[in-house]
Amino acid sequence: MVARLESVGVTSDPQTVDKFGELVNARGVSRSEVIPIALDTGVPLLKLIMAPNAERALAILKHTQPALSLPVERPCPKDFNELIDQALSNVRECHA
Repeated sequence: MVARLESVGVTSDPQTVDKFGELVNARGVSRSEVIPIALDTGVPLLKLIMAPNAERALAILKHTQPALSLPVERPCPKDFNELIDQALSNVRECHA
């Protein structure tokens, strides 16, 4: 039996479309081949990570600060703020 397929329209900002184009061009595949794979992979992950859980997010933040402070901030206090700035820059660049 052949599975029935449905069409899904996707609209995004030009930067994301460019990144997607680079991916499909590098792999030598079409967008229509990659989109179902992205959905099959991404939807289950989104269900896990996009569930609103402020308490868990705060717990992670509260745990991360001391975890960074002990090995980095105490022995190298002058480097700590630069490390945090670089981490924030990486987050903005990769997850904007």
